[in-house]
Amino acid sequence: MKSLFKPLTNMFSKKNDESESSPQGQNSSALTEQSNSMVQIDVYGLSKKYCDTFLAIQTVQTKLDKLLETKEHIAEDRFASLHEQYRSFLDKHTPGLKKLSDEIDRRIESYIEDKKEAAEKFTEIKKNIQQEAKLLEVGVISKDEYMERIQSFKPQEKEYKDKYKISQELITVLKDAKNNKYTPPPENFISKEEDGGNKVDETPSGEKDSLEKGKSKDKNYSMSQVYSDKDVDINIESGTNLNLKIEGIAIPITANFVGTQKYEYLIITHPAPYTTIKPKLFTGNKISIESVFNGQIFSFSSAIIENLTKPIRAVVLEYPKSVSIKGLRTNIRVTCKLPSTFHFKGAGKESIICDINPQGCGIEIVYQPTERNYIARADDNVKIEFSLPGDVDIYSISGLIKNVKKKELTVLYGIQFTEVSEATQKAILKYLSTIKP
Repeated sequence: MKSLFKPLTNMFSKKNDESESSPQGQNSSALTEQSNSMVQIDVYGLSKKYCDTFLAIQTVQTKLDKLLETKEHIAEDRFASLHEQYRSFLDKHTPGLKKLSDEIDRRIESYIEDKKEAAEKFTEIKKNIQQEAKLLEVGVISKDEYMERIQSFKPQEKEYKDKYKISQELITVLKDAKNNKYTPPPENFISKEEDGGNKVDETPSGEKDSLEKGKSKDKNYSMSQVYSDKDVDINIESGTNLNLKIEGIAIPITANFVGTQKYEYLIITHPAPYTTIKPKLFTGNKISIESVFNGQIFSFSSAIIENLTKPIRAVVLEYPKSVSIKGLRTNIRVTCKLPSTFHFKGAGKESIICDINPQGCGIEIVYQPTERNYIARADDNVKIEFSLPGDVDIYSISGLIKNVKKKELTVLYGIQFTEVSEATQKAILKYLSTIKP
């Protein structure tokens, strides 16, 4: 952040009228080009910072507004915790957004002056070139004298032409940012660091191996895609369940996703069981995270920045350098044991959902000898009611029997969902994130 507010040297260094053809002039020109390049990098960075901060504030403000609207339906301590979290975020970052806005306004004003100066200098040099051409035309100077004079003007002509163009580009980028539109730099405008010249791949080798295997051999998921650096987007809703792995801990660990400041940090709730995990939550320790959200599995590694106990109980993690995203195939179901009620021919029968995904499930039912007439067949329409662990809602789904497997009076139905709400699909996906796929 501090680097964004550092006073910059004037983007256009003032030069005397010495010929640019000299070694000193050439060195000065090279330094000017380097300075311009650094300014451009800084402006694109400032633009992105402003847009990201504006979006983050807007998102948190929306969450706060929704929280206030639903206050009466939320436990007092939970409301207070979320309210403090959102207010703290806004109080911290809103002044920063104002500083970014003021800095953008200052730079726009400065670059408008630079653009005006470059235009005036360019016009002056053009007039000088035209004047020499007129002198050559009337025979006052020779062709050699004309060419010598023109060659001394050409570098300056290019310099001020480039300055004008760069000023206009930077003004446009910054004005777009103030309208909450980020303009990325041109494809060919990449610094050496971004171009991968000295980049260190921070993805653990073991994780790389598993990702590569996931692309070619994993039967449970579609081909994975790995995003890195500024393509990384942890697009997960607040409250989503996370499965964690910490070196030295063999038991299952879970936490909930709280939120993120893109490219800076992300926040999760205290992992459970907290008493067992607490000694491992020290700064710098590595955590592997996996989560299912919206039909995709997000996998990434991060390091602990800080374990907070006040004002909220949470763990702050570094923003990951890379993330693997795998799409769940629709024909893969995850094994489970969920009590349910199976409705067919008007009767409700206690049953167990033994595998499930958002498109269908497998249900096992044990019938009594007197209930043989209530055993469904392929292509029969049925209705299923069930609840999910930790969820008080009862979900109702209509389905079509696709296959039936019998072993005496124990029947296993394969069911394709025909009527399932978006809320129910999301609830199933959230549940899937809590169990090993």
